[in-house]
Order: sequence, then structure tokens, then C-alpha cells
Amino acid sequence: MAGQDKRCLPLMPACNGEHGGKKARHQALCEAGHVVCGYCRGAHGEACGRADTHCPELDAVVGGTKVPCAYRDFGCDRFLVYHGAAEHKRACPWMPCSCPQPGCAFLGPPAALLDHCSAEHSRPIIQVRYGRPWTLSLPLAQRWHVVVGQEDRSVFLVSLADLGVAATAVSLLCVRSDGAVALPAAPHFWCKLSVEHPRGDKDEMIMMASAVSSSPLSAGLPVPGQGMFLAVPHLLMSGDVLAISVRIDQLQPPPPASTAVAGRAPAPAAPAHARTTTRRLQ
Repeated sequence: MAGQDKRCLPLMPACNGEHGGKKARHQALCEAGHVVCGYCRGAHGEACGRADTHCPELDAVVGGTKVPCAYRDFGCDRFLVYHGAAEHKRACPWMPCSCPQPGCAFLGPPAALLDHCSAEHSRPIIQVRYGRPWTLSLPLAQRWHVVVGQEDRSVFLVSLADLGVAATAVSLLCVRSDGAVALPAAPHFWCKLSVEHPRGDKDEMIMMASAVSSSPLSAGLPVPGQGMFLAVPHLLMSGDVLAISVRIDQLQPPPPASTAVAGRAPAPAAPAHARTTTRRLQ
């Protein structure tokens, strides 16, 4: 194939499923025999210098072609219709996640992250059941803690970060692809975090409830002060340990828009108690 643009293959589009949507379903064939999708036609014309034309026959051929998931090496055995590969990649449950420990080069699916954190970093894996509060005692010297849901083995990360000299930011996220919530069967989560005064005085407490975001941790731990977090004053802590109540609720994903019943309001996704609120010290 000397002289050809190395991205252009005669029998498959050059982008190999990286593009989705209607444009990706329309294939063009250039005079040199290169197949390109609708997204790639302009760039290919500049690289190849040959004229191309839309080829409906190739639409049917390429539209039925399946390609392996980009994360096959991490355990995903799915083969996707060509023009749906990009959408699957954004939400694949096997998308590799990074380790929250700074400087650690681990990369693997969430299930493997559990074993890695336990074996390589000697971190306990905290198991919780959904729909009930759990009191966790988190050492402040450790800036991240792994929590796993017993029902479905979903992995969560509780992270601690300094907010100046008087408070600590506590955040909770689900360790998975940040596009996973787009999957029809993917669970949604809601969390409630609360901290009471060490003396047990319920008039001195703070609380936050919010939807749980998702992240593969590719950018590391959450940045202090960004996203949803609970700001815990140090006077609510006992020494170098934070005692915090954590409740995670597993919610059913909303039905697809095409199946919604006209004229009927959708059922609320969050439980009745889960409202975003904060009680601060007087």
C-alpha cells in the first residue's frame, strides 16, 4: 500500500468506529478505493487528493460490520456495530480506571482496582449495603478510602482534602466511566453525608445529599472545592479521625424518552429523604 495515507484502509473506514451518529453511517468511496465515513471525508480528501462519492451499497456493508470494543484487553468481550462503537466506548463498564494514589501507574477496570488497592496500598475495602446509613471512621492521614456496594460490587471513592486551615472537604464518587450513566441498564446513585459533633450533639451537625457523579479517576482525586462536597469544620472531628455517616441509595435509571407515556409526569428518581441540604453550625 505504498503511497497511501496509512489511515486509509480499502475495506474499513479509517476511523474504525471512533465516530458515531448519522454521519458515520454514510460511507464514501474514493477513486483510490479508500472507504471513509461522513466525518472523515474532508480530511481524507486533503490527505489522499482523490475525489470521492457517497456509496449507498457500502452503507449497508459497513453498517453491519462489527468491531471489538476498544477495551477488549481490559475484559470487555463485546463486538459493536461499527457506527455504535464510539458510543459504547464512552460508557463501557470495562473502561480502565486509574489508582487514586498519586504517582501510581495502575490502570484497570473497577473490579481490579479493588484488589490493587488492597494488595499494593494495604487499604481496607469498606463494604456497605445500599439504603442505610453506615458510620465510617476515616483517618485524616489517608486522603482516599474505597467503598464497595455489597449488592452489585460498584466501587466508590471517598476522598478528603483540606479547605484552608479550618475545614476538610469530603466527596464521594462512583469509580467507573463518566459516561456510564448513559447506559440503559446502568444504576444511578444518590448519597447522603453527615457529620455530628463528637459529643453526639445533633444540634451541631452538617449534612449534604446529592447525586453521585462518576469518574474513571484519569485526572486523579477530585479537586478541593469543585463539584459536590461536604465541608467539615475541624471542630467536628475527633483528633486525626473523621467519623462520618455515609448512605448510598441505588436508583433505577430513568426510562428512555421513547418509552415515556405521553401526558404522564415521570416518577421521581431520588428517594423522598434525598434532598440537597446543609445544616451549618450556628
